[in-house]
Amino acid sequence: MKYLLFAIALFLSLNITAQELPKKSKIFVRVYNNSNQKIAKGKILQITDSTLVLKKGSKSITVPSSEIMYIKTKRTKGHSVLMGALPGVVLLTVSNDAYASVGAIFLTLVGTTAGFISSLFKKTTTYSFTGDIAKWKGFKEDMYSPQKY
Repeated sequence: MKYLLFAIALFLSLNITAQELPKKSKIFVRVYNNSNQKIAKGKILQITDSTLVLKKGSKSITVPSSEIMYIKTKRTKGHSVLMGALPGVVLLTVSNDAYASVGAIFLTLVGTTAGFISSLFKKTTTYSFTGDIAKWKGFKEDMYSPQKY
């Protein structure tokens, strides 16, 4: 019985070892309009010739390409700093011991510093369109090509 279960588990795990290139279309983007205001943000679900469909949480957002002035990839530098400081802040709020509070403050400072340093090496890409269909198609091809990093 033990060997039968082992054989079934081995058979079911064969597809796990297959490697596929990740799709770049799942990348996080921030979308800006002609007034330089952020109108949408999320992960790309679909890019058509006239729309960009983003996923934010459990809902999808459809943005017409005519409203898009430019798109920035990845998250802001402030997000990296905030995520670095978050564990220390959480520990600071739940701790009631003086030593734990000092450790939490230290963890917050270290996390903030690490988030700031990582944000210096983050390479965001800006795609500017201004209604140019050729640039839109280039963006679409770039997002659906295999990742290089």
